[in-house]
Amino acid sequence: AVVSTQSTGEGESEILQTSRSPVKFTAASWSLTRPGVFFIGRDDGNIDVWDLMDRSHEPSMSQNISSSAITSLEPYKVSSKQVLLGVGDNSGTLHILEIPWSLRQASANELTAMSSYFDRECSRIDYYKERDANRKEGVVDSGPQIPGALETDEEEEERLKKSYNDYLKLEKDFLVKLGMKKEDDPVNLVH
Repeated sequence: AVVSTQSTGEGESEILQTSRSPVKFTAASWSLTRPGVFFIGRDDGNIDVWDLMDRSHEPSMSQNISSSAITSLEPYKVSSKQVLLGVGDNSGTLHILEIPWSLRQASANELTAMSSYFDRECSRIDYYKERDANRKEGVVDSGPQIPGALETDEEEEERLKKSYNDYLKLEKDFLVKLGMKKEDDPVNLVH
């Protein structure tokens, strides 16, 4: 079941998914004070609290609120010290819950951490979409390559010789600047 969707330029894609759930999700709301916290209402009367700073693969906690399906979730900030969550259920009952300090007080770097998390996930989704499109068109995957993975022994030896000779030239220039060698002193290059 999809928990959250995010626009990635070409429609919407799942950024966060749960494992298969036997109950239906019926309502959702982001926290007003914590960028990494959201609430999911379920058909069985429970609320799942997701704190992405704590874990992203499962809810941080679940709380039974009602014997009927949760139909609405509305956070309300009373003050910096009090945030409430209004929870409506299918039988017409309004439940008012107080959000505990740990779920209402953001950490110093939470906004930055969550922005980075969503940016990484969007990039991952874009990469897989592009890769799938390329595969359908028969284009070879241009994913991460290991440098020199397909070099022959001779090519590798030549590359290493060139690199070492470049180092020797830099070393000579450095020693000339320090006055420890003369400009016309030879460099013993590897051939």
